[in-house]
This record gives sequence, C-alpha cells and structure tokens, in this order.
Amino acid sequence: MIPPVEIDVEWTTQDDTGLPWTFADEAADPDQIVPGAFVLTGRGTAVAVAEVVDRDSEGFVLLRALPGPATAHLHLLSDARP
Repeated sequence: MIPPVEIDVEWTTQDDTGLPWTFADEAADPDQIVPGAFVLTGRGTAVAVAEVVDRDSEGFVLLRALPGPATAHLHLLSDARP
C-alpha cells in the first residue's frame, strides 16, 4: 500500500535545471521538506518517491524523482508516517 502524497507536484513543471519544482506550502508538513529528505510526491496516479534537492527561503522546492515504481523506494521514507 502506498501512503498519502506528502507534497504535490506537477511533473511537467521544471526549472532551468530540468528538475520539477513546487512550493513547500503544497506539503502536508512543510517542515519535513528539507534538502536530502525523501518524500512521496506527485499527483493523481503519477506518484513517485523523490529526493528534495533544494528548498530556498521563499519555499521554492526542487525534487528529483527516483526511477521505477514508488513501491520500490518506500523504505526510504521516514518512519514517522501515519
């Protein structure tokens, strides 16, 4: 079973680095969106485990999706999940 998405992202929204971006306030718990963290992200059926690459002081977040199905990477997610 896949847990709820932690931060919403539209995968086709990319910055000049080619990474998808979103804002920290799109997260269920914005304090957990820190560089190096792994989060469940996406929208609808396009869900993936991603690494938070960067978060600036304005709350702009860059993500790098891990390859393959989200279920293959659920072990990287925090144990502090409901």
